Amino acid sequence: MKIYRTVAKVACLLMMAMLVTSCASKEAMNLKIHTEPEGSHIVYRVALEDMEQDPPWVYLGVTPYQGLTLMDPDAFSEDATITFKVMRHGYMDQVKEWSGEQFLLEYENENRLFWTPRLVKAGK
Repeated sequence: MKIYRTVAKVACLLMMAMLVTSCASKEAMNLKIHTEPEGSHIVYRVALEDMEQDPPWVYLGVTPYQGLTLMDPDAFSEDATITFKVMRHGYMDQVKEWSGEQFLLEYENENRLFWTPRLVKAGK
């Protein structure tokens, strides 16, 4: 029984070390996204020029959203495109796109990123 506890502790420590090292290379970005009306879903993705296929969308949450998200520093290079999208049933999707450098400049001005898209009802 004692050996199982020791193995479990070692496994737990290894998993924690892997989590810490995998997050160490990420930048914490403070985001504040509101929509009118509230309750929209937010996703983002980072595309690099040399990618052969579209990168996956990363789900952030529901508006109003305020929090930290971890982003790869490669996202802020000149050949990167950062795209945010808000979606809500019955409304047209709203999309905002930045180059990696533009995103970083806008972020550094306020030490956070603000975005407040106004949703437009979809035609019937």
